[in-house]
Amino acid sequence: MIPYDKYKNLDEFIIDIDDIGEIIFKHLGKEYSLYFDGEKVFISESCKQETEQVFNGIDDFINNFILDGEPIKDIVTELDVVSH
Repeated sequence: MIPYDKYKNLDEFIIDIDDIGEIIFKHLGKEYSLYFDGEKVFISESCKQETEQVFNGIDDFINNFILDGEPIKDIVTELDVVSH
């Protein structure tokens, strides 16, 4: 089994969001889908539209998204990147 990609730091994650715009990652057994349309960041548990949260840009997302009780910016190196 091939290990998941990991982000080395927050900057690498931010660049991926901005350049690629679509990321799927796992954290603590749950899979999440992130989409950036150039203006807003949409994130939800994969296939669970009711969990979607929308942020006004990358900075808003990085500073305000909480994942399993932790700010995303503090755990970005722990994410298992499925697709980007």
